[in-house]
Formats: sequence, structure tokens, C-alpha cells
Amino acid sequence: MDEQALRIFLSLAETQNTRDTAAELRVNQSNVSRALARLEAQVGMPLFARHGKRLELNAGGLAFRADAAGVLDAFDAARRHAELIAEEGRLLRVGFLHSVARWMVPDVVQRFRALRPDVRVSLRQGFARDLYGWLALDAIDVALSTAPIAPSAASDDIGWLALAEEPLCIAVPAGHPLAAADGVEVGDLAGRDFIGFSRIAELRAVVTGILDEAGVAVNVTFESSEIDTMRSLVAGGLGVSILPRTPGRDDPGVVYLPLRPRRVRALGIAWSPTAQGAPYATELVAALAAP
Repeated sequence: MDEQALRIFLSLAETQNTRDTAAELRVNQSNVSRALARLEAQVGMPLFARHGKRLELNAGGLAFRADAAGVLDAFDAARRHAELIAEEGRLLRVGFLHSVARWMVPDVVQRFRALRPDVRVSLRQGFARDLYGWLALDAIDVALSTAPIAPSAASDDIGWLALAEEPLCIAVPAGHPLAAADGVEVGDLAGRDFIGFSRIAELRAVVTGILDEAGVAVNVTFESSEIDTMRSLVAGGLGVSILPRTPGRDDPGVVYLPLRPRRVRALGIAWSPTAQGAPYATELVAALAAP
């Protein structure tokens, strides 16, 4: 699976035609067909329904499209980072989870810019395992993420400062029978339509463990790696879920019922003291740690 194959796939999702994709990407039409065949073989399933010469994303293709776009975004971000490094400018490279993009990222970036207006900030989004991998490879200087998983995900060289906690809750649509119930348990989810985390999301193992511990089987109707998408689907009445609740955030249409016993998702900043931007990272962490 390579960058060109993913770009061809995403183009086909829009053009629905190998000829138009070949013209758009300036490659031979036969190369487009071969790249798609290789990609489907690697993924292990067809990604399009064939209607003559027209290609239409099937259910598997629709699910794969978001992840493919995420991979290409990472490719493009890596190129931008390389260009910035080549310029030898002052730079703090910040990695972050998708779920903290709307609230933690703006606050942290604003704090740093107030502290060091002379230093540029670049951003890169990824999953927690990606972020800690990038820290180890000196591809980013700090990560706004969940806590490192000892001992393999973080070495002694990576620091961590907790900044916030998100309680894990049973999320149900407003007006759902469970929304008004007194003392909802995980067991009350048995047999219900459930919005779950996809295999690439770290919270999948956590939520699966909670359900397994309670001996609860649910009817998974959709899986996603993006918490905002899952919240929207719950609000739309397509199922219930187990999701983190961001403190101070209002999600219209979603009612959060705290898990018992209480479970939380710790969020904070991780940094490497040996990274290229370590001096700036150390300043930022000190400012965030100050009362």
C-alpha cells in the first residue's frame, strides 16, 4: 500500500471513473486500474461496486476512505515539516489527537504564542501510538495525547504532564428510555444498537474491556475512529455508545451517564527533552504546569 495507490483511490471515490482519475493525476488509465486492484488485494476486500465503467464506493470503501485520507494528510504534514526544518527556522512541532483539536489544541497553541511569539508552530494529527512514535523519531517535539502506556509506548526519555481528565460515560440520545433511568449500568446496554470504536482507535480496547467485564453483548451498527462522528450518530438516534465526555463541552442531543465504577481518560502533554525543539517544549510545559 503506497501513497500513489491511496491518492488514486481517493480520486476514484470522487470521479467514479478510471479515465477521469488518470487525467486528474496525469497517469495512464491502466496504472489506475492496476493500482486499485493491488489496493483491494492488500485490504482484502473490494472497495467499489462496479456499474459498467462507473465505480461507486461500497460500505467497505466508505469506511476505508476516512483512514486513507488521514494517511495522506500525514504524508503531506511530513513534507511540510521537512520543509520547515530545512529552513532552519524557530519551530515547535506539535502532535495532537483528533479529539482534542477543538479545545485543548487552541488553548495550548495560544499559551505558547503568548510565551514565544517569535517561534512558529506546526501541527500534526494522529493516534496516540503515532504521536509517541513520532516523539521517539524526533518528528514532533510535544504531543497532546492520552498518557503513555508503560513500558513500551514511552521510554524514560519522554516526559508527561496531565492537563485534563475526561470521564468515560454511557452516551445515549436525548429522549432515549435510558436517559431518564435511575442508575444505568453497563448491563443495560445488552442487545442495543451500539456505535463502537474502529480497530485503529486506542479506545476500542478500553470499551471492549468494559463490555466484556460486564458480560454484555451489543449490536454494533457502526464503527468509527473519530469521537465527534460517534457523538453525532448517537445524537441522531442511531445507537448508544461509551464515550469520553469533555469537561465544559455541551453536545446537543447526547445525554451522558457516568460509568460505575468511575473510569477516566487522562489527557495531557508529552515531550522529548532530546527533540529538535526541546528548549521550546520545556518552556511550554513549564508554563502549563504553573498554577
